[in-house]
Amino acid sequence: MDVVAQGNKPAKEKGKSAKVKNKADEKEKKEKQNELGKENRSHDDIIWEGTSQPGGKGPKFSKNQPAKVRAAFQRDYPGAINVRWSKYRGDWTATFGNGIFTSTAVYHANGDRRDTRTPVVRRDLPVKIEDIFKKRPATQLGDIIKIEVPKGVKDIFRIKTTADGIAKYLFYDTDGNEIKYDY
Repeated sequence: MDVVAQGNKPAKEKGKSAKVKNKADEKEKKEKQNELGKENRSHDDIIWEGTSQPGGKGPKFSKNQPAKVRAAFQRDYPGAINVRWSKYRGDWTATFGNGIFTSTAVYHANGDRRDTRTPVVRRDLPVKIEDIFKKRPATQLGDIIKIEVPKGVKDIFRIKTTADGIAKYLFYDTDGNEIKYDY
């Protein structure tokens, strides 16, 4: 019979316990990584839905952004956290957190920012846009993306709508004017 002091275990049990604990830690780490991956895919799916290239190709992970793009991003979003770079339709995209939201900034190779996209909830829609959909009760609103354009005066809202089972992507400025916007 082994004598065990308080908090101590026989040597064999310590080894088994440490292995079990390490496996549990590894499993927890993998689960967290999977959750992060799902969160990132979910954000990407929402941001890029309806814009995919022929063949449904979405953004591709990237490590080597041009120096002008990295410098512009750091200038535009100095407090960005958890930055993940990809390339999509010839542009560089940085998906990042800012403490509250997860956004995606899109840059041309010369460092000019095309836009920044952030999923928002219906209560964040400007009143003039909300009023449009109050008059269309048969239209269901899906994902809403706020698009900030640096050289544009007004923000743009991309709204996924579904009517009669058909999904459409509509773009509105903050005054409730329907506009055209390319991807």
